[in-house]
Amino acid sequence: MKKCITFLLLLFLSLQTFSQIQTEKIVPPAKGKSVIYFLRTSGLGALMNIRYFDKEEYLGRFNGINYLRYECDPGEKVFWIKAENIDVLEANLEADKVYLVETNAIMGAFSAGAKFKLVDFNKKNQVKRINKLLEKKEPKTFTQETLQEQLQKMKDVVNKGLKKVRKKIDRKKTTKLPSDMNYEV
Repeated sequence: MKKCITFLLLLFLSLQTFSQIQTEKIVPPAKGKSVIYFLRTSGLGALMNIRYFDKEEYLGRFNGINYLRYECDPGEKVFWIKAENIDVLEANLEADKVYLVETNAIMGAFSAGAKFKLVDFNKKNQVKRINKLLEKKEPKTFTQETLQEQLQKMKDVVNKGLKKVRKKIDRKKTTKLPSDMNYEV
């Protein structure tokens, strides 16, 4: 009986820790700031570049399995990603909090795109993919100079993209990140 209780306790503890993000790579924000991690955990559409934006601010781009850490002021935010499509994430980020969002490729019949996917910390397969990514990779980083150069080259893309973003917001075709869906560091 004692062995059975011990086994059940170990099983319970292992399931508890398995369903949590287990890494020191989640870096909290500076005091009074917010951090959002854009995580690409799937190899689907590995060659497809996804570009990341905070309204008109360009955050960078990458393809394949990787992630981007973005520290910003808290408050109402409109993030969007551009691949062959545009997807929008509305958020009200709180100060001193960390948020995790997946941004994976989706394959369609005639084209491919990208989509925001909220992290469900109770889904062990999703948490496992995130842990694997964070353990193997460092976040993508870009210099301000590189981001500004790229932004200048994409002025038309950004302007057209922002029009689509506004339409998606008006039509309520966005993903909403609840402010309480943050990661406890």
